[in-house]
Amino acid sequence: MKLSIKKILVPIDFSEISLAALDYAGYIAKVTGAEILLLHVYESYEQNTKLKLAIDMTEIIEKGINDKMDEIKRDNKNISGVKITSRVKTGKIHQVIDEMAKKEKLDLIVMGTHGASGITDLSKFFLGSNAYRTINNVHTPVITIREKKKNIRFKDIILPIDSSKETMQKLEWAMEWAKMFEGTIHLLGLTAFFDELVVQVKDLKKTLEAVEKKLDAAGIPYVSKLIRHQ
Repeated sequence: MKLSIKKILVPIDFSEISLAALDYAGYIAKVTGAEILLLHVYESYEQNTKLKLAIDMTEIIEKGINDKMDEIKRDNKNISGVKITSRVKTGKIHQVIDEMAKKEKLDLIVMGTHGASGITDLSKFFLGSNAYRTINNVHTPVITIREKKKNIRFKDIILPIDSSKETMQKLEWAMEWAKMFEGTIHLLGLTAFFDELVVQVKDLKKTLEAVEKKLDAAGIPYVSKLIRHQ
């Protein structure tokens, strides 16, 4: 499987974390030669209040948003030289992303997520996170960014390993990613006590050995670890 990234979608709400996601997308785009589709989604006044206005605010709002996106494209050095187009749409962001993933030939989605901090935020994370809903709805690969970093790189890639067919599918993508960004793959075979009631540890070890063999043959550096009963 040859990893091909030609179009990257970046949802942006102008928060620091969404701008950090754009920085990551810019880094990936420069390595792969991809273009970036910058997306801002907002809920119209009518969607929020169910009331009709005497004037149409859509044109005014969208002009302000487009001006802001033009400013970002002009001033952000991390995306200089990258082809960027922008879209402004109304609606629920995870629904709009789902629609665009189906209509556009997207290869990757890079988006920020504010995540959760503490037990009291768990329901908000699982029910309200646009990133979580996007990951579960779209078939396009999604990278989520939780913090801004000065040095962006993909030098260490964690690859969870089990005995399923999906493990080998994940391996192909991880290998291509490691080649592209000259990274090291960290293989992690992990079982809990109850997992071992239905999964033989020896089978997991065999899977790990098979993965290691493929990485050796491809010349990709890796670290392998098996953790049991955690």
